[in-house]
Amino acid sequence: MKKQILLFILLGLFVISFGVQADVFRWLNKDGEVIYGDSPPKEVQSEIVPLEEAGQSGMRFATDQQIEQINESSNSAAERSRSTKTKKIDSHCRKYISQLNKTEIYLEHTYNERDAQKARDLRKLIKRECAKDVLSYQHDDSRCEGYRQDLSKVEVYLEHTPTVRDKQKAKDLHEQIKRECH
Repeated sequence: MKKQILLFILLGLFVISFGVQADVFRWLNKDGEVIYGDSPPKEVQSEIVPLEEAGQSGMRFATDQQIEQINESSNSAAERSRSTKTKKIDSHCRKYISQLNKTEIYLEHTYNERDAQKARDLRKLIKRECAKDVLSYQHDDSRCEGYRQDLSKVEVYLEHTPTVRDKQKAKDLHEQIKRECH
């Protein structure tokens, strides 16, 4: 009885193993050599290779370290192509900058002392807690994406129901994007 159970388990594992197959990918490295691996690097065009072809002798498989190096080099190339003013800053500094820009944009068309004081306080916080030239940085982050989405919604709404308030909101969002995003 134990032999039958063991045989049944082994048979089940054997059948299951045929269903489990990893994909093998093929791509070219920077030297033009064909590389095979189970996870192609990002930013590299690859294709899935049938397992029969992948098992032939003479094929080189990329190591995890090689894939990581390719990913790092493609990431650094993407970073170099961005604007030199684009830098990573702390999230709290990013929030201060966003609040300062919104406040200053609002003050341009609706001045009040409370908001003017808020802008001064935000500038002091930024000066104390953030990088020296942080106000000159350009960003392209989720906050900028949110501005663009808000602007799209306002512009669609303005097409059928234009109001002074929404027109001003659209102008303010345009200015916010111009100041913070690239």
